[in-house]
Amino acid sequence: MIIIPGSKSQKLAKNVSEILDWPLSRTETKSFPDGEKYIRIHSNVENEDAIIIQTQNTQDAIIESILLCQALKEENAKSITLVVPYLAYARQDKKFNKGEPVSIIAFAKIYSQFCDRIITINPHETHIEQFFEIPFIYGNAIPKLAESVKSELNNPVVLSPDKGAIELAKEASNILECEYDYLEKVRYSPTEISIAPKNLDVKGRDVLIVDDIISTGGTMATAISMLKEQGANKVIASCVHPVLINDALNKLYNGGADQVIGTDTYASEVSFVSVDTIVADVLKELY
Repeated sequence: MIIIPGSKSQKLAKNVSEILDWPLSRTETKSFPDGEKYIRIHSNVENEDAIIIQTQNTQDAIIESILLCQALKEENAKSITLVVPYLAYARQDKKFNKGEPVSIIAFAKIYSQFCDRIITINPHETHIEQFFEIPFIYGNAIPKLAESVKSELNNPVVLSPDKGAIELAKEASNILECEYDYLEKVRYSPTEISIAPKNLDVKGRDVLIVDDIISTGGTMATAISMLKEQGANKVIASCVHPVLINDALNKLYNGGADQVIGTDTYASEVSFVSVDTIVADVLKELY
């Protein structure tokens, strides 16, 4: 086995290689003046089980992933496992308007031709595995997120931002040994809404909100503000993939968040929790 780091997951790749005691390749990446990518793997990978670790938080990272797979094929790697902690285009899993592509299908077809299996962390929708012709494996970072703040919470309750993500709240609550619920939005008029837990009272309690992705942060910030108005003591906003577009983090803090945490699947100011042990555990089960 050999770990092949992409340019966007160099530290994560190093951590995984150390946990598993597998060699870490030297991988060279650069851009040509016209923006095209150059890739070179400085290791002998012939007849090796090669594991690429490359998150896809940029368009360039997607191209790198494909080129790394091609380089390994040309160098006769025994097998190719593509680890993409954040899988780009995974949220584009449905067609809403005529003329739109279901974008993840296109990438699923590409990856299915280039590698033997794909591993990701908390995909937004697990049903996308049906688009892949290779094993689609995913790890779960929610327990590790909850563990990272366990000592900071008193009389906690875990909330998901909506009913669809209630399983995430349940998983976190198992770690914190507390109650869980989901946030329900009630609209009273075009300009007046209320966001509150469906069944539980947060007054006098610390709250952990868990989600797979925080992107713009608008709805989450509104929810935090209303939870504080309802008497919550401390509110921690957590997510696996802290995309945090533009001023999203500022919105959350202005909404009253005491802390915002995410993982290193997506590089950000709040990527405090590493998925290295999660990736390593999945790989150990495979090899």
